[in-house]
Amino acid sequence: MMYRMVQAPPSGTYDHLLTLSASVQTLAFCLLVAETRHGVGEGLSEKALWAFFIANVTRLSTTTWGEGYVPEDNTGDVMLYQIMEIVGVLLMGYQLLKLNTLRSIHDVGQGSERWSLVAVMVVAAMGLAVFTKSTGHNDYFADVSWMFSVWLEAFALLPQVMLLKSISAVDESMMHFVALTVVASLIWGIFWGRIANERMSDNRDNIFFWGILSAAAIRSILCATYLYLFVQAKNAKLGRDPHGDEML
Repeated sequence: MMYRMVQAPPSGTYDHLLTLSASVQTLAFCLLVAETRHGVGEGLSEKALWAFFIANVTRLSTTTWGEGYVPEDNTGDVMLYQIMEIVGVLLMGYQLLKLNTLRSIHDVGQGSERWSLVAVMVVAAMGLAVFTKSTGHNDYFADVSWMFSVWLEAFALLPQVMLLKSISAVDESMMHFVALTVVASLIWGIFWGRIANERMSDNRDNIFFWGILSAAAIRSILCATYLYLFVQAKNAKLGRDPHGDEML
């Protein structure tokens, strides 16, 4: 019903895809919170959640006041896109607080996870942001910040993939989160792919569009890698009895 009522200027024909992508990603955060409400989430990467949280907060710091990189259709009148992202940030903040509290109470940690990986991701995202930023906000700091959020979100699942490879912990809630995240990523990539197809003739923005499309591809590849490893780990788990002996 909402999308039947969407009205957009010619330059915002596909902008509803941005709002749809943000809505699907927020749904992913909501399911993650709901499905892990009673557990310590041994298969969840706290570092991946922090990367998503930092990326979303950084993006919101630019889209809540600037006019760049936000839908131009009539959903912008009620800031629906920003509201979806604010809800997502609140859910992520709550999830991180709950996860940290429960793991402290139950003395459950993840020694295989290191903050150094997050630091490397942040440095790489910042470097790529400076190189691939556009001028959507006409403000250097805001444009770099927005592009930084794009790259960091693209890398965000890397700690989760590495955690699954190292401990083979099968967590259904994370699988559902990643499945919805890949849908959101594909919708987001389709939006920017269409925009790039129309505007790539402007050489000034070519690096920006290649950066956007590369980030979308990395995000989707990491999601697909996690789902593949998840299926492998689950099949391996089903192939053993409760005592760890191979089933005939």
